[in-house]
Parts: sequence; structure tokens; C-alpha cells
Amino acid sequence: MTRFALALLVAAATQSGAPVGRVVFPNSGSPKAQADFLRGVAWLHSFSYEDAIDAFRAAQKIDPSFAMAYWGEALSFSQPLWFYEEVPQARAALAKLAPTPEARLAKAASPREQGFLRAAGALFGSGDTLARAAAYAQAMATVATDHPADDEAQTFYALALLGTLPRGDASLPLRRQAGAIAERVFARSPNHPGAAHYILHAYDHVSLAPKGLAAARAYAKIAPAASHALHMPAHAFLQLGLWDEAASADQASWNASIAWAKRRGLPISSRDFHSLSWLQYEWTQQGRFSKTKEALAFVNEAMKVPASPQVLKPSSPQHSAGHAYGESEIGRASGVDALRNDRGSMRARYIIESERWSEMKGQGTFDNIEELFALGLSAVNLADAPRVRSTIDQLRKAAGPDQSAELREQAEVMLREMEALDLFAQGRHADAFAMMDRAAALQARMPKPIGRPFPVKGADELYGELLLQAGRAKEAVLWFDRALARTPNRSRAVLGLARAYRNSGDAVSARAAYKRFLANWRLADAGLPEVSEAQQALR
Repeated sequence: MTRFALALLVAAATQSGAPVGRVVFPNSGSPKAQADFLRGVAWLHSFSYEDAIDAFRAAQKIDPSFAMAYWGEALSFSQPLWFYEEVPQARAALAKLAPTPEARLAKAASPREQGFLRAAGALFGSGDTLARAAAYAQAMATVATDHPADDEAQTFYALALLGTLPRGDASLPLRRQAGAIAERVFARSPNHPGAAHYILHAYDHVSLAPKGLAAARAYAKIAPAASHALHMPAHAFLQLGLWDEAASADQASWNASIAWAKRRGLPISSRDFHSLSWLQYEWTQQGRFSKTKEALAFVNEAMKVPASPQVLKPSSPQHSAGHAYGESEIGRASGVDALRNDRGSMRARYIIESERWSEMKGQGTFDNIEELFALGLSAVNLADAPRVRSTIDQLRKAAGPDQSAELREQAEVMLREMEALDLFAQGRHADAFAMMDRAAALQARMPKPIGRPFPVKGADELYGELLLQAGRAKEAVLWFDRALARTPNRSRAVLGLARAYRNSGDAVSARAAYKRFLANWRLADAGLPEVSEAQQALR
């Protein structure tokens, strides 16, 4: 029996029942190195990059000539859906195998291995990030075409396609293509971590989210040791407004990240605050505002502890905007700046969703523009006109040409919203609604949210609330419907819809909407007036 064939048998028998899924990856490495290599591939499929690197390096130590172990380590420095890569480290990993692409290909024992190495060479070759991602996808297309029944060739090709997605609805054709590839693997290998994972990323769009539900309900069971695997189902659940399932997923993810940091001896600032920030938003949709405050308190504590340099630090495209809206995923938050940004967004969502405006009275600082907007909205509701005008001035600066495109888009919508609120407070309703038309038009040009909505208070939802205040309930129904089409089952929009139906005389529809709201808030804190309102309406 040849070394390659022996390795294939070992690979097929390894990882069954493991906490990171089952991977079958034929290769020419030593049988003794297979367990570490396969564990590395499984970790890699769940974006547990630090653990993947450890496993691939362990395989290299056992078998220094194991070509695919160096391939795996190099790929662990590319995090395409987190918009982060460490090209020098990846090139160094490949160079440990051999100094040139030609020499590395000579050490690969099969055309298949050569295909994977050739693709990695394209990913970490010359050119900018976008050019290299496109070249990598093209190279992986060749590997996938040559090996149609190979789960690894197919799943890594699906991921390569996802690494080239354009923004918004323009991504839909590639999303469908990548999703279909991953679905075929998932159908024949239901415990494959990459198949379930990439289905969720491919269908991470409000129009495709239902197609990801089966994978969402499977992935956490496939790879329960990976915090990211526990979080990803929340992408599908949140897109569909399934708040209980989303919160359960992110709670499990957060708990797993706590265990991960402890296992690696890392400080609390190295935990996955991405899942916590999602969980905090999901709690707001359940009316669990006491929990949202607990999350904020924990972020404040974590900011006092430096992050460990051992942790890979994905470059979050959140910037000051508080949420990256066109991406599939944001990586593990690390460092004080990332935590401060999370804190600003989390505080803004707590205030806006709970409508506890007085808690921001007198606050003079903010961590990002989402918290700035929450300050302005609080000032509107506290009749603090000078603070409202100050917020408008700050938002105007954030929407200036010297800011990033992502920040400008969100800031301009928020600016128009705040200007409309100021006009409305002055009794200039016609001017206010004209300004809200501008805000809604700007928002409509932006991609639909992935995860937590942006802006932090959607223009459609705010438009409906202002129409209600102006006594135009029938028109408000239309705007709340628009809000719910963009961000399904958002609790404030559902409550607004119930009120709009009630005020327009449609008692049947009002009851249905109030029931829907109470279902969302079935775990809500005791004594909330919104719950009492809904219960009273259903009597």
C-alpha cells in the first residue's frame, strides 16, 4: 500500500464524533500526522484560526515534508469574510515547505495537492487583496471542476467565491452559486463543518435566509467546540426575526468563547464580543433590557484588560459606524478600540429599543455615531433643543467627504432623520416629512442589513412613528410594513404596526400585531408598559 493510499484510509476514519465536525481529506502526509491535520482543516472551516494554526503546526512537527500541512497553516492567515489577512505570515508558512512556488509544487504528491497549493500561491501572490481573491477563486474553480466529488475541493471553492462578493443585491448570483455548491456537500456529508457554515454565509441575505435554516439548525451540533459555529446560526435566525433561537445561538457562542479564552490562558478582552453584541441586540428584541445592561457592564470591565497579542486581530470594517453592513461576518473583537465601538453600539441599541431617554440626560461623550444618534434621539424626547442641534452638527461632520464611504452613508441617513425630528419638534410637519423622504430614499440605496440593522434606528420605522404622532395612522401602516420587510419581526416596528392599525380602526389587524409583539416579548422584563399596552388591547 502506498503512503498516499494509507493516508486516505486514516483520514476517512479520523474525526468521527469530534467536537468540530468530520472531515475526509485524502493527502500524502504521514498517518501519524493525520489527526492533527484533519483537526486543523475542521477548525479552519469554522474560522477558528488560532486553533487551526496550532493543529497544522503540530502535523508539520510530526511530518516535516507534509505539504498540505503548510497549505493549511497559510490559509489560516486569510480571513476573507472578516476582511482580514496576514499575507507575510501566510507566505512565511508556505516558504517553510519550499522557497518558491515551483519547489512547493514539486513536493506535492498528487495533481490534487498541487491544485490546492497553486491556489494558495494565487491567494498570497502579487496584487492587491481583490485581485488575489479573484485569482484564488479562479484557481479553486479548477480544483473543484477536476474533483467534483471531493468535499474539500468543493467547500473551499464555495468559500473562495464568498470572498469575492460585491455589496448588497449585486452579490445574489454569487451567493446562490456558492450556496448551491455547499448544499450539495451538505446533502452527502451532513457532518461537514464547512458545508453547513458556507451555506449560512452564502444565504446571509434577507431574501435567501430561509434557505439557510436547515444548516443553521445543524451547524451548532456539528462543531460545538467552535464559538463561531455556535454563532453563525444566529445569522439565519436574526434575518428571519426568530429572536429566541437567535439569542440561544449567541448565548452558546459567547459561553464557548469564554471557555476558549480560559483554555488558552487569554484575558477576558479576548472573548468573542461579536457574539455578545449580537446577543445584546437580540435581548432588546425580547424586551430583556436588564440583560442588555449586564452585557454593557461586562464590556466596560473588559476594556480595562489589555487584549493578548496571541489572538489574531481581524480588521473590523465597523469603523466608527458601529456596524459593517455589507459583510458576512466581523471577526473576534480585540483591543480597546474595538471594544469601545461595541460599547457605543450596544449602549445606543439599549437606549433606543428601551426608550429610556432620561438615562442619557447630561451625557456629553459618545463612542461612535450610533451612540451619538441615541444621544440626539434622547435629546428630542427630553425637549433639549440645543443638544439636538449639537447632534445635527456632529452628524454633519461624520457625513463629510473626509470620512469613509460606509460611515458617510449611515451618517447621512441619521443626519436627515435627526433634522426631521428637529423640524417635527418645531411643529413644521410638512418639512419634517420631506426630510424623512430624503432619509428613506438614502436608506433604500444601502444594502439590506446582515445582522443588527443599520442605521441604528431605521428610517422606515421612524417615519411610521412620526406619522402616528401626526395622527396619520393609515399611512403609518405602510411605513411599518416597509420597515418589517427590511428588518423582519423587529419588535418596535411590530408594536408600531399594532398601534397604527389600532388608531386607524382596524381592530382585527391590531390584535394580530399585538399578539405578534407579545410573542417576541414573552421573556420580557416585568412591568414594561409596552407589555401592559398589548395585553390590554387583547382583552
